[in-house]
Amino acid sequence: MKSLIPKEIRAKTLSNITVVCVGIALAVTLLHLGEIWAAVKAVMRTIAPFIIGFMIAFLLMPIVSRAETFFNETLFKRKPHPKLSRAIATIIAYVVFLSLLSGFFAILVPQLITSVKSILQYIANFVSMNRETINQLLLKYEFLSIEGEQLVIAWENVVSQLMNYTSLLVNNLMAISSSIYTLVFQMLVGMIAAFYLLMDREKYCAQVKKLCYGLFKPSTCETLIYWTRRAHKIFSGFITGKILDSMIIGVICYVCMLLFRIEYPLLISVIVGFTNIVPFFGPLIGAIPSALILLLINPLSALWFLVFILILQQIDGNVIGPFIMGDYVGLSPFFIMLAIMIGSGLFGFAGMLLSVPVFALIYAIVKASTEARLRARNLPTESSAYEKAPENLSLPQEITEKTHQKDETDETPDI
Repeated sequence: MKSLIPKEIRAKTLSNITVVCVGIALAVTLLHLGEIWAAVKAVMRTIAPFIIGFMIAFLLMPIVSRAETFFNETLFKRKPHPKLSRAIATIIAYVVFLSLLSGFFAILVPQLITSVKSILQYIANFVSMNRETINQLLLKYEFLSIEGEQLVIAWENVVSQLMNYTSLLVNNLMAISSSIYTLVFQMLVGMIAAFYLLMDREKYCAQVKKLCYGLFKPSTCETLIYWTRRAHKIFSGFITGKILDSMIIGVICYVCMLLFRIEYPLLISVIVGFTNIVPFFGPLIGAIPSALILLLINPLSALWFLVFILILQQIDGNVIGPFIMGDYVGLSPFFIMLAIMIGSGLFGFAGMLLSVPVFALIYAIVKASTEARLRARNLPTESSAYEKAPENLSLPQEITEKTHQKDETDETPDI
């Protein structure tokens, strides 16, 4: 059958049709963005347990791999049992994971609650002891415009409003308990899904590759597999390294705060360690509320804490972090800050955490594609070669001749 589109304009016609279709799809998406985003949220809620399972499997995979290698080289060296060694390694990974969770909830959470109660009690005592001063400040800056008995009535109204909010919170306990139940259910389903993913990960990978080779060209499949492995290396190195780095920073912070006798060492160390997971802005996010807590108790402790955090973060950024994580990201501070701002604006805390490895992967793809095109044109791939381009850029002879010819034809004749 003869094609309706002539061969010489077929590529251009198909390109124009693709551009028009993409434009129509983008316009439809923008017009119905609310409905599409609601549908995406519904789908995400449905598959949330499996996303959690994938994340758990991703985090536990290094433990499973190392434990499985150990058992294959020791217990099952003479008579291999792949399934048994994989099952034992997976169970050990789950024991480690559940032990960490149990230790956090059984040891840290009660102490954290005690610290928070102590801080709230201290704030209440401080307000009670300095009520007159606070009242004068409120009157001075016109937060209140009443005095005497009416001021007492105003404080009673404030307390009454707080009690109303407390009763409202109690009335919403069913909704809170329902959310907790949903989270627990998702965690349980996710852990079961993660177990099956860890046990048969080679089988699932082979099925995905089979589907890929059935849909695309072999060269395309090889490219997709290469970048999938590269993405796995970037994400696993960044996330596991960042978690380990944050745990080390939290422990160092706790020990040093005990040595320097700074108040609330456990609570503040947990805050510092948890926020340190966020790249670049993590130290600032953790230091500000911790310093405010110490400022209420002991201003001198808050000052020493800020000095200590500054030193600790310099050690982390220049010694501990690079030693643990290596060069998995390979981004400059500017690109890291840009990625975090975009990720946090679009996806909140998850965006802050995952934006850096995602941006690193996109950066690696763009860099590899650009360098491949430059090599095809016999141009240098080092960025330093383009600092003073085009004057000091060594171009191939044929490109230089074409450029000169084009300049001569485009030159406007003198009048």
